Amino acid sequence: MPAAPIPRPALPSATLMLLRRARAGLEVLMLRRRSKAAFGGAWVFPGGVLDEQDRDRRLYRRCVGLNDHRASRLLALRRDGLAYWMAAIRETFEEAGLLLAVSGCGQSRRATLGERNALIGGRVRFGEICRRRNWKLPVGRIHYVSHWITPSAAPRRFSTRFFVAESSSGLKAQADGREVLQARWFEPDQALRRDIPLAHPTRHFLRKLREMGSIGQAMAWAVSAGCRSVPATRPQVRRIDGQLMSCLPTGEVLGPFRMKDYPVA
Repeated sequence: MPAAPIPRPALPSATLMLLRRARAGLEVLMLRRRSKAAFGGAWVFPGGVLDEQDRDRRLYRRCVGLNDHRASRLLALRRDGLAYWMAAIRETFEEAGLLLAVSGCGQSRRATLGERNALIGGRVRFGEICRRRNWKLPVGRIHYVSHWITPSAAPRRFSTRFFVAESSSGLKAQADGREVLQARWFEPDQALRRDIPLAHPTRHFLRKLREMGSIGQAMAWAVSAGCRSVPATRPQVRRIDGQLMSCLPTGEVLGPFRMKDYPVA
């Protein structure tokens, strides 16, 4: 019998559930990814794979409310836990144009379109933009809630840390037009009821957010989740009624498991 193939390494990544107040309770920012990306065409939360620039120690020194030692302990890492918070902030800025940064006085900051385009194009690093504008990064307001690892059968795998933060009012999301084609705020129940493709973790967390009647309840859940050990969630691939499905060990069915959702390049 041939040996089972060795699973590909899971790429470290970060995803941010950005919430805002709404008449019905709360809304969450969601993005529709381009067709050739992982979960191509599906709606997801902002996020992506960690970049080398996310581990910039000078960027760490601009963080408020959390240092790398504490962040690493929360993620059960030896070091560079704070890089996941940096990736969540940077990817949200790149993909949706929303910047989680403040001035020295704690006021929310806005970046220019030119700065965003330069970052996306690789002409400048996020740390350099923060240095030039003297921005601080309020990581203490961004709460770690979950850790998911892609099934071993996938051709491309991710080890994703999920975070929750509350958005300032009046901020407008704008898709980058490259990896993200649309950016929109959804009430969780609205997103679940619509006939739109959802990435598996997105569906799971929309179900969880739907249970919360207000942004206060959602943030209380996020704060409490980060105060205890967060175990890794490992979806399993099962055959249900002749179809491969991604499921949680609890039995929750996330959706069909398709190799094309995890393109290698």
